[in-house]
Amino acid sequence: MIRITSGSARRTASLAAAATTLAAALTASVSPLAASSAQAMGLPRMVPDRLTVSYDDGAGHARAYDLTCTRFSGGSGCAQLERIGGPVPAVPAGQACSMIYGGPERAEVSGTWDGRRVSETYRRTDGCEVSRWSRMVPALPAPGPAAQPGPLLG
Repeated sequence: MIRITSGSARRTASLAAAATTLAAALTASVSPLAASSAQAMGLPRMVPDRLTVSYDDGAGHARAYDLTCTRFSGGSGCAQLERIGGPVPAVPAGQACSMIYGGPERAEVSGTWDGRRVSETYRRTDGCEVSRWSRMVPALPAPGPAAQPGPLLG
């Protein structure tokens, strides 16, 4: 056990403890900002983005594949996701959408992107959803005959 008896020593110990706490808080709050700044400057990500895509063409052909993306590798799907800032978020509630049916395809994308958890569902049930899907191609298969089961380039 350590005893501090003088007032000056107690104040010094208290200030040191406060400084340590402040340094830890600043480090925790600045780290995400530093990571985003590094990526904004074009520096490579330290941790790759990992997404799992589950796809169903609506005709009984389901498949799943993984995308592992870094700044310099990962294929055309990763390059598209990088261009658009990651998986396209859901259409806001109450958004007016055209009643144009795009097809029975459905996909789910889950994993991490830019250090954040992602879980999105994509359908082609109206104009807004068709647009979301289109922005995700080639991370999602292009609809139509080209989307038949076969190898995908992630």
